[in-house]
Amino acid sequence: MPTASPRARRTYPVFVLLAFVSMVGDAMALFALTLAAADQLGSWGVTILFLTGLIPPILAAPLVGRLVDGTNLRRIWVASLLAHVLLFALMALVDDLRVSLVLMCGASISAVINASAIFKLIPSLRGPLPLARASSLIVSAGSLAGILAPPIAALAYTAWSVQPVLALNALGFTVLALGAGLVVPRRAVPVDLKEPRAGGDGAGARILFTDRLLALLLIPMAAVVLFTSAEGVAGVFYLRSVAGNDTLYAVMLGAWSVGALIGALTGGSRFLGARVRTPVLLGGVLIGAAILAEGLWPDALVILAVFLLGGFGNGMHNTGVRNAVYARIPEAHHGAAWAYLTVVFKIMVGLGFLLGTPGLVVDSDRLIIIAAGTGSLAAVLLALVGIRAADRHRRTPVLN
Repeated sequence: MPTASPRARRTYPVFVLLAFVSMVGDAMALFALTLAAADQLGSWGVTILFLTGLIPPILAAPLVGRLVDGTNLRRIWVASLLAHVLLFALMALVDDLRVSLVLMCGASISAVINASAIFKLIPSLRGPLPLARASSLIVSAGSLAGILAPPIAALAYTAWSVQPVLALNALGFTVLALGAGLVVPRRAVPVDLKEPRAGGDGAGARILFTDRLLALLLIPMAAVVLFTSAEGVAGVFYLRSVAGNDTLYAVMLGAWSVGALIGALTGGSRFLGARVRTPVLLGGVLIGAAILAEGLWPDALVILAVFLLGGFGNGMHNTGVRNAVYARIPEAHHGAAWAYLTVVFKIMVGLGFLLGTPGLVVDSDRLIIIAAGTGSLAAVLLALVGIRAADRHRRTPVLN
């Protein structure tokens, strides 16, 4: 392996820091707006806010794919950060939550562009790091952002209200845009103007299913998002009743997040990073087993232990998902593939929220959690059966 230049060694840590801060900013804005919507508009306001994060990115996925794969990546990343600045500044200036909900449609699309650009930049900016390790650092940054952003946003919202939080985000994304322009080289990723457009706007969606292994792994990928989302909703009621107080409930959630950080870093190890299906499937098993155990044994100490294990599997799984796309999708389609995969995950989150709402499909929150754990394990088993069947039809197994 050629020795990386000192610049390359310095660039990736700064890139990870920029990505981390952007994740914290997006999560803080969403959490603060969720609190404001609940306080000012009631449950329907929260529902509308959720829809602004779901529907616009689905409709814009073809455009996002074309932009990220067919445009100078440095420009498109800086542009997405500047779009955040404009939108958050407008939300802060216009003291009307209904206007903010409309503007969140644009912010949701910009967030997908931001995530897709970060995903595509990783291979070219990683320097001497193996790709799996570099990817795991981004997943770890996302896990850490998920831990830090909600309490910071809650404290800021309680102290100031939502407008100052949004103004702070606008300022932060201004600094991020400047940093991105300085850190990312002008030609960080070569652009093939023809290749991303091959097959039309739907090429990015079809590319996810043309590789048989990736198509099979999409089963547990989607299932994990679906069932962890369902558990997240039902768990609000179930875990609080098991814990007896909100402090212990928060500690339980923190145990999953701590496990996810460790699992993300482990997923980038030399052993797991060299494998496509192992971290996705093993992570799915650990997630499903942890959720199932949560439902079967309503004991706080047991749940704390299994949540560490489930979070570990979650972090490993998330790193494995990214590495699978890198390994099986041509580089020219990385942006589109990630944009469409993000849409798939958003749809699964929406369905999970519905399935996990007690009384909507199933009355018992505990039964929902047991079903979520069982469904996750079943999805992994189904993928394994499909992979084994595909391997048997080939003289030399290639689905590894």
